[in-house]
This record gives sequence, structure tokens and C-alpha cells, in this order.
Amino acid sequence: MKYDGSADSKSFHRFMTESTAYVKDGNVPEKKQVFIVAHYLTGKGRTFYTEEVTPDPYSWRLREFFKQLFNFCFPVNYRNLQRDKIAVFVQNNLTVREYLHELNEMWNTIGERNDRLKVDKFWKGLRKDFQRDLWKDKLNPEVSTLKEVVAAAEVIEISRSVMPGFKDTKHGRRPENTTIRSAATTPEGAENSHHKGS
Repeated sequence: MKYDGSADSKSFHRFMTESTAYVKDGNVPEKKQVFIVAHYLTGKGRTFYTEEVTPDPYSWRLREFFKQLFNFCFPVNYRNLQRDKIAVFVQNNLTVREYLHELNEMWNTIGERNDRLKVDKFWKGLRKDFQRDLWKDKLNPEVSTLKEVVAAAEVIEISRSVMPGFKDTKHGRRPENTTIRSAATTPEGAENSHHKGS
């Protein structure tokens, strides 16, 4: 997809992901990658290329190009605004997968790479009943990985949808032997976010 330079993190992220895949799949030499990707820029994005890159396009590398394009197209305080948004963002009525997807979008935008911070945010933003069951499953936000927490949260979610209102009267919890394929263990999951650089 073409990118018009709008301050839209999803559009920018898609452009960045598709551009990276395009030049790698086409075995484009590093020094020509930015030149090729620029064909898919319009509006403010094209203005950036014309003003900043055109004088010497073959000296640019893709990672630096994306960084500078972002800085040119987005407000100076955009990352701080995203961090503020992350701080108050919670699951509410979202599914576990939808909640994770939204967090990944914001983490990718600010370049968040700290896995422990991700686990802490994901855990604390889940609904309280999910957090309670995660503790019952002997998970801990201080030591468990994001992959483990997401997988467990999805099992909790799916078990409730299969048996709504079911409660193990002996232990006051859901059954232990449920086996579910989780987004955290598939290519679409938390460990394999569609942003390769995160």
C-alpha cells in the first residue's frame, strides 16, 4: 500500500512492514532499497523523500529511512502521547487477542522492546477475573513470559465461552486439562508481531 505521510500509526506500520518484505523478497540490494520503496510514497511522505533523501538516495538504509520518515510525518510528542495511551489502556470488552493486537500496535509505534514491561502492562490491563485466574494457574507477571501469559489468558477465555458460568465447585475454578491453540504460539501471536523490528 502507498503511504501518504499521515500521522496514522497503523498506516505507517503497514507501509513499513510491506516495504521491508517487498525489498527482501525481491532481493533488492541495500543501497537501492530506499529508492525502490519511495515509489510508494505520496503526500507528505513524498515531500520528505524529495527534501531529505533525493540528494543522495543510495546512501540511505531502510531502518534509518523509516525512523526519519516517522519523525517527519508525526508530531514531536507522538511517542509520549502513545505512552500515555498505553498507560491507561485496558482490556474492557475486547477479546484477549484484540487486546494484545492493540497493545502491539502501540508498542511498535514507540519501539518498545522491554519484554518485562510488556508482560506487566498486558497483565495489569486484563480484566480482574482474568488476572485472578492467571495467579491460580501459578503465573507471575514478574517472571512469566508474554507468550505464557497470553496463552493462559486465551485458555481462560475459551474455556469460559465453551462452558459459560461453569465453576469447579471443589476448587472454585475452571478445569485444568483444557488444551487450546493460542495466538501466543502461532505466527500471529505476541512473539511474532507483524513488526519485525520490535
